[in-house]
Amino acid sequence: MLDTLTKEQFITLRAENKSYTQIMKELQIGKNSCIKLNAELKHDIAAKKAERIQELQQQYQMAKEARIKKLGSTLQRIDAALEMADLSEMAPERLLDYKLKYERALKEEYVDPPAESAPVEITPEGIAELQMDLLTRIKLGTTSGQQAQLEIDVINGLQKSYEDLTLSEKVETLRTLLEDRSRITCKDI
Repeated sequence: MLDTLTKEQFITLRAENKSYTQIMKELQIGKNSCIKLNAELKHDIAAKKAERIQELQQQYQMAKEARIKKLGSTLQRIDAALEMADLSEMAPERLLDYKLKYERALKEEYVDPPAESAPVEITPEGIAELQMDLLTRIKLGTTSGQQAQLEIDVINGLQKSYEDLTLSEKVETLRTLLEDRSRITCKDI
């Protein structure tokens, strides 16, 4: 029986898409242990992957916030310069052009804050729910193209993780059946 620390490390490594071979080397455990842990902890692994994706989203959001602040600050300086400009001495069309460009850029950075909701289960239904929610927000125009692309990447990552886990489970089931069949055949001889 493996200790809790080893199980936690296994969850983390599988969430990072490490192979059984890599995990066996790092944790000093056998392949059968990897197979059993993967089946036993599949939901924890999926949750850890979702958590990692959420952390990436938060990092992205922080960078976006910094860009918005910088754009807003520059826009304020342009506004101040426009107010002080002597229109008979300066080319206000140039400052006005900058103002319009910065307002456009600032508007493109705006993204509705995500609605607080219960975490979606990493199942085909949960992934479909995320896709439909995104499609609705795209149709309503409440999500920018950049934000939609980011969310699509996240959803695709979740779907791939789910498919990887499902495929891994099926392969392990087949492997077990073949091993059992092989043992039965060997006993008959």
